[in-house]
Amino acid sequence: MNAEISKIYTDGACSGNPGPGGWGVVVYFGDGSVHEMGGAAAATTNNRMEMQAAIAALEFCQAAGHPPVILYTDSEYVKKGITEWLPGWKRKGWKTAQGKPVLNQDLWQVLDQLNTKSVNWQYVRGHSGNAGNERCDAIARAFAAGRQPELRQSRDL
Repeated sequence: MNAEISKIYTDGACSGNPGPGGWGVVVYFGDGSVHEMGGAAAATTNNRMEMQAAIAALEFCQAAGHPPVILYTDSEYVKKGITEWLPGWKRKGWKTAQGKPVLNQDLWQVLDQLNTKSVNWQYVRGHSGNAGNERCDAIARAFAAGRQPELRQSRDL
């Protein structure tokens, strides 16, 4: 029997902004197993890495056939973008309220395609002692620094 995903934490990091960046994801399952992921980009921004983490998390859920229950991000940009701003951007032809092109439109479009009603987007304050957030932050920072962190993957697809 497959355990359901209970919660997901995502984070992005960038050394310089723009600069080398990394992202991290920690997926917790109801049976106590954990699946961690991460990646890097040579020249990017913190916001793009935050978005890439959320994309990777949702792609993992889709591939595993499990909709996430709660997706935690410490990025207000990602949380507000996907839950508040996106409908207006789409109505305005991917323009902001000021009439400027939406930054990171390519990633917003991917997130929009992956997002479903079963995704409960939650903001978690970064660097506040939350174990899931701290762990994905460590993964993201390691990748941004060019290091390969040891990833727990007690769960196979």
